[in-house]
Amino acid sequence: MSSRRSIFVLLLALVALAAANVLVRRGREPASAARRTLLSHADEATRLAIERPASPAVVLEKGEGWRFVKPFAGSVDAAAVARLLDALAFEPVTDVLSDAELLRLGRTRADFSLVEPLVRVAVTVGGETTVVAFGAPTPSADGVYAAVEGVPAVFVAPSEAFAAVDRPASDFRRRAAVSLAADAVAAFDVKRGTGSILAFVREDDGWRVSGAKASERKVQSLLAALTSAAAVDFVWPVGASNETDIASSALLAGYGLDPENAVTVTLKGLDGEDRQIVFGKSVDEGRVYALVQNGAAVVTLPTALRDAVAEDAVMFADSRLFPVEAQDVALFSVADGETACALARDADGTWRLESPISAPAEKAVAEEVLRRILALAPFDADPAGLSVSVSTNAAAVKVSRARVLGSYGFKDLRAREIVRLDPERVKRIVRTPLGPDAKPDAVIYSRERRSWNVEAAEGGVTADEKGIASVVDALNPLVAVRIERLKVPASALAAYGLDRPFLTVAVDQDREDAVRRNILIGERTAGGRYATVGSSDAVFVISDDAVSRLAAAIVDR
Repeated sequence: MSSRRSIFVLLLALVALAAANVLVRRGREPASAARRTLLSHADEATRLAIERPASPAVVLEKGEGWRFVKPFAGSVDAAAVARLLDALAFEPVTDVLSDAELLRLGRTRADFSLVEPLVRVAVTVGGETTVVAFGAPTPSADGVYAAVEGVPAVFVAPSEAFAAVDRPASDFRRRAAVSLAADAVAAFDVKRGTGSILAFVREDDGWRVSGAKASERKVQSLLAALTSAAAVDFVWPVGASNETDIASSALLAGYGLDPENAVTVTLKGLDGEDRQIVFGKSVDEGRVYALVQNGAAVVTLPTALRDAVAEDAVMFADSRLFPVEAQDVALFSVADGETACALARDADGTWRLESPISAPAEKAVAEEVLRRILALAPFDADPAGLSVSVSTNAAAVKVSRARVLGSYGFKDLRAREIVRLDPERVKRIVRTPLGPDAKPDAVIYSRERRSWNVEAAEGGVTADEKGIASVVDALNPLVAVRIERLKVPASALAAYGLDRPFLTVAVDQDREDAVRRNILIGERTAGGRYATVGSSDAVFVISDDAVSRLAAAIVDR
């Protein structure tokens, strides 16, 4: 009886043990199987440690920004850290083997190189540290086996997650020589060894070098190169056992970075802080040693950058014939032996021709010609060229016509808009066709009656509202196909059939300052007919469609 009871108790114990094992498996396996990434979250990470066999540990800590703790002190590229954390937190695992499944398969973590992993990374978030180990690649080589400390499973992680972690310390270093944008530099100076300092200062009218006006283009180009300079290679510190925490005088002298031999650039920020780049000896034809990040690292930089800052002041001087900036120019003139064009900028930014006629200028052409003028250098001088001046007080300079106008002519400076009349302000229209028996038709608008009436109307004659609307619409605005001649004197009107116009349309406006606009339409030409306003404006060519609308009958007889 006692034997039967013992056997029964033993069976109950075995059943209980089996049930407990099932519960444990049910408690563990779903937890690991439910895990979709190696790191549950990366927000607010404050410490990152990467360990490899036979290599010094890489330890990064975050204060105001990420910094190296090991294998040396230094600045960290925050973007590189973000890529690593994102890979751990967002690259999904593709397979999971629980410890129980490994046991059934007769496998251990050593079979996946996870007892002595290739890389181990520890991420501290909110006081808790997650350790992820990476082992051997999968047979297909598109994944890598991984384990998370405290999680009873082996994961298959994407190769991208492993690649983000398996990097040397140099890949996490900040390569930027300085942390300052070009537009945040108030001044900078260059000192060559124990020689004099070349000082650049930003002022309201642009940059000055050692007190003289500097070439804006050259200074901005140099600043852009300095503020975007990035290390080609890191020379010190590199984590060697015999390295000092601070670069010694002997170390710097070995790289030509001692004060007696170096070229030192000091960038003065608008924030009141200074940043330095110190250039030393040549490494080879394309690289020089440099001390960057305010003395935190010795790197190599392109030789061309050192050569650019070592130029004399004369190379940065503004050698243009007109050393001013476009936004500061309100007036300029261009003249040859026959025509002088003066252009003035209005307060709203539009340009006007002041001579040889008073008319709107073509804004794009005016600004392109001004750009060309302000780029002129002494070698553009040409005694047989155009006479150019900028502002009312500047002396005129004879320069190459091609360099100033390019493919443009004087006539291209005049806007192709002939007139623009507000339809609500048109009060009187007189239409006079060509012909011995032709009589002018005149209509006038009555504001009280809100209607058009024939002036000096005969019996049965009324205003043609449709024709009047056609004429008014054509004048709002009237734009030329092209400009044939910039200014036409009365003696030259016959050449375009404008001495005896095919059609004349005179328009009066209901404004105190209004001037009658007489549109004269002359002979046919390619693209339409010649036209002018009054008898001293440009000769335009207007389209046949515009002519047809202006020629509409305004009186219904």
